[in-house]
Amino acid sequence: MKTVLITGAASGIGLATAKRLSATMQVVIADRNIAGAREAAQAIKAQGGKAVAVEVDVASKAAVTAMVKEATDMVGDIHALFCNAGISPKLPFEEWSEADWDSVIHTHIKGVFFCTQAILPQMCARHSGAIVTTGSDYSITGHPQGSGYAAAKAGIYALTKSLALEFAPFNIRCNSVGPGPIETPLLRKGKSDADWAHHKAKRGERVPMGRLGQPEEVASVVDFLLSERASYITGQIIHPNGGSVMW
Repeated sequence: MKTVLITGAASGIGLATAKRLSATMQVVIADRNIAGAREAAQAIKAQGGKAVAVEVDVASKAAVTAMVKEATDMVGDIHALFCNAGISPKLPFEEWSEADWDSVIHTHIKGVFFCTQAILPQMCARHSGAIVTTGSDYSITGHPQGSGYAAAKAGIYALTKSLALEFAPFNIRCNSVGPGPIETPLLRKGKSDADWAHHKAKRGERVPMGRLGQPEEVASVVDFLLSERASYITGQIIHPNGGSVMW
């Protein structure tokens, strides 16, 4: 059985993807929230899947290196990687501090850099592997009060394409998934039940399909991109977004 490592897997899109992939793969659930990661792994195991939980701060190279060693010690080689960990502060541009900016850029771009750099050597040695990164519609459109997030996600796209070109000779595919508005804890953060209901309704009106997406709808795309069904796809960006951005 092959193994997939998913960062940011304790909730939202990462968790939905872990649950979906656990039907056919062993799952390493990596997250800063180790309690949530362990709970997710236990839920997968209760359903008959194979999963382990590891703690990681993807913005730290030392933490990523230690996490990958811990994971491989427990489960062996990592065959697929989903770099999904992220944060999304919202501030007027003039209120962004250097610490705010660094936190977003480091979590997203450094996080993908550290994780892929830690996993790629074993993929190259096997001459096979698949990687998916998480971008965003905001990579294309920009994001008022989320300039750092949009910049980081756009950087992930450029990094993913570069990895796809460099590692195609090693039979390693690198693609990105760019979700639109998805109903996740990250999107709901800080909103009361009433505020969330209002936000969902108003935000859904701006989507051609008339609603927010579900984490499982993104997970299905990640599943496809990591599978052999996508064996001739690399360097691509797919946006499950209900038609919000078309390009």
